[in-house]
Amino acid sequence: MNKIEIIAEIAQGFEGSEKLSQLLTKGAISTNADAVKFQLVIADELATADYEHYPLFKSLEMKHNVWLELCHSIQKHGMKVYFDVFGLLSLEIAHKLNANGVKLSTTEFYNNKLFDAAVEKFDKVFLSVGGIPIEDIDKKLLDLNEETIAKICLMYGFQAEPTPLDQNNLNKLRLLKERFPQFQNGFMDHSDGGTEDAFYLPLIALGVGVNVIEKHITLDRNLEIEDFVSGLSPVDFSKFVTLIRKYESVFGDASLTLTPLEEKYRNKATKSVVALRDFKIGETIEEQDVALKRTSKPLNEYSILVLESVVGKVILENVSKDVAITRGQV
Repeated sequence: MNKIEIIAEIAQGFEGSEKLSQLLTKGAISTNADAVKFQLVIADELATADYEHYPLFKSLEMKHNVWLELCHSIQKHGMKVYFDVFGLLSLEIAHKLNANGVKLSTTEFYNNKLFDAAVEKFDKVFLSVGGIPIEDIDKKLLDLNEETIAKICLMYGFQAEPTPLDQNNLNKLRLLKERFPQFQNGFMDHSDGGTEDAFYLPLIALGVGVNVIEKHITLDRNLEIEDFVSGLSPVDFSKFVTLIRKYESVFGDASLTLTPLEEKYRNKATKSVVALRDFKIGETIEEQDVALKRTSKPLNEYSILVLESVVGKVILENVSKDVAITRGQV
């Protein structure tokens, strides 16, 4: 019920290399995360040829059979495959690769045609709202039907390479959850992968009630491959997954009903009305005759917990001193 979906985000870390993508995939599989995510980049969908990072985007393009092998490798281990897509072509490729879902980053937030097509083709669509004004989010989510809403997970967070700890604005996660309670939501963690923040910041996000945590994975931070800044090595990512799994259970059920353990605690801790003298049938209970105390007998449905409820009442059975007075005896 409370399981958090953990996404190991390779992003652009594979650098367009078949070998590097295989190594990263192997590392991600070893972490016991729930899913692996790549950026499925086609340069001409993402930027014009004169854009400063166009050569990088071009270098990230990989052959279909390479992607297919990676997807098969991940899914045969029971993990999901997600892709960031940047246009209808990459969306179609993700669909042909039998991806489990796609993400529309802040880059594609205003691409309505891509959004509509993604919702039509996939059962899971992650929509980044980091850096998007709230009025635009309102407009985007207005009048969506229940079937579409069930597919969408709103993802908050942004990459400032890395994002300073005090700029994560986790209250926005809470406010988004309150504003759009019908949607799932997630946190995109871009803290410094070389600090303890990379482990503890997502734990704080758990307290807001997120359904998904997305975190970068890299082979080795010392290699400084693409997208390493917020990345954890496979060994550290495994530790991170273990940490989340340990603490995700602390939230329990979304109910104010006492659990059996709480009932047990209550029965041990709560006082009940006890006689301060011997009572005979027909006597009236005065305030000085009773007190609230713990006794050797556990509480039950006959226990009386409020002192004032017995004062002035008549005793119907003989009751000895230091014995609990119960319902039916007054």
